[in-house]
Order: sequence, then C-alpha cells, then structure tokens
Amino acid sequence: MLRYFETIIESLRGEHNPLIDKTQGVFYLFCKEEGIVSGLDEIQTLLSLYDIEIEFRKHKQNGQSVKRGELLCSISGEKDTVYRILNTLTHIIGKMMGIASLVRLYQTKLQNAVVMDLNDTITNDHDLIAKAMKDGGAVRLDLFKIDETLIDLTGNRVEAIEKVKTVQSKPVLIEISDIQHFYEVENSNVDFICLKYFNDEAIRRVILDNRGKKRLVIGGLVLPQRLDILGSYQFDYLYTTLFMSASRVYDIGVKVGI
Repeated sequence: MLRYFETIIESLRGEHNPLIDKTQGVFYLFCKEEGIVSGLDEIQTLLSLYDIEIEFRKHKQNGQSVKRGELLCSISGEKDTVYRILNTLTHIIGKMMGIASLVRLYQTKLQNAVVMDLNDTITNDHDLIAKAMKDGGAVRLDLFKIDETLIDLTGNRVEAIEKVKTVQSKPVLIEISDIQHFYEVENSNVDFICLKYFNDEAIRRVILDNRGKKRLVIGGLVLPQRLDILGSYQFDYLYTTLFMSASRVYDIGVKVGI
C-alpha cells in the first residue's frame, strides 16, 4: 500500500492551480448516499506521507454505517496543497466504500454463511481492496487454492490435492465447476471445496451429499438477485469477484470551510 501511495504522491508533484491560494482552510468530506464507511484510515496514511503539516480528523470509523449527508472526515491545511490531492482522496474513499457496502449487502442476506476474501487479487491497490472487504464484514482466509489450470498441470483433481498437501501447510481449497467433480474429491483430504457457477439445484445436491464433511464455498458469478435463495442454504462461505468488478465508486462530496 505504501508503494502505491508513493506513486500517487509522485504524480502530484509540480501541480498547481493558480486560482487557489496558500491560505489555511478546512475541507469536509461527506457521503452523498447511505453505505459502509471505508478508506478513512488509508487516506490518513496517504496524507501523512503527502504533507505532515496537514491535519486530519475522522468523524466516522471504518466499518460503520453512514447516512446520506453525514460527515466522514475533515482535512485542514493550505488550500492549494489539500486541493491537489482532493480528487485522489475522494476516489479512494468512494471506491473502498463501494466495495465495503456491497460486501455488507451480501453478508446481511446470508443466514448461515460468511463472505470470504480469498486474497487472490494482484493489483496496485490490492491492500485497499482487502481493507474495504474487511470493513464490509468479509473474513480473510489464508488458503492454498487449486484452480482448473493447476489441475491440468498436475494430472487430475485427486492427484493435485495429494501433491499440494505434501508441500503446503495451509488449508487447501479446490475449485470445481461440475457436480461430478465434487464426487471425485469428496473423500480426498482437501479442506475446502469451492462450487463455481453451480445452479441452485446442484448446490442443494452437494450440500445434502456433503453432510458437513468438507467446508463448502459458493463461488463464481453470484448476482445479488440470487441471495434471497442462497441465503438460507447450509454452506460455510461465499466468494465472488463481483465485489471488485461490479461495485461502484460512491459519490463523496466536499464542503470548504475556513
């Protein structure tokens, strides 16, 4: 995260808006819609790297619910200096709140399961995404994931599990995309089975046949409209890349004071 922030700061060097002076001012950031607060600790870190003279005050805490119009934080310092980084700050908060709010929506629909963060995104803002998911209520599990490509490289699913288990101390998760794959690995020593792109009938069948033997993860494209049905099922975790790809950036407003 620090390296990502350093890149942001480097890109801002030399920028100056001639319409803004260097007198002291305060900028109040507020949310224009209801959601889950995220990103405040992170922009505080960014500001401390950017200019130690800037004063930052949180009015909410990450993970809290916020209503439309409520203040999130205030930033005091030279108007010109704060203005230069303002769009970056509102974008980070908006993006993280979008992820956190979507995760919380999914979590509230699940009666027996928990939203999981598989920690498998590799992007410049990887740490920010992880923090946003945590603020939304997701649980990060440190697992070794066997995907379809690794299965092809190893031979078959059972062999892949056995080979991984000999070299990995982490719990092992295997992704499957067909119900027949479940019957291939149900008696193996894999710890988690992720059902990707299963329809509701196939999920119910696996849950009944699994009888609690393996930890089950519902994965793949899990759209919000499926949550009312899936929410009552007896599985352990839910994970979908929609938290990153489909979450929108929340609109963060700014009020300027003296």
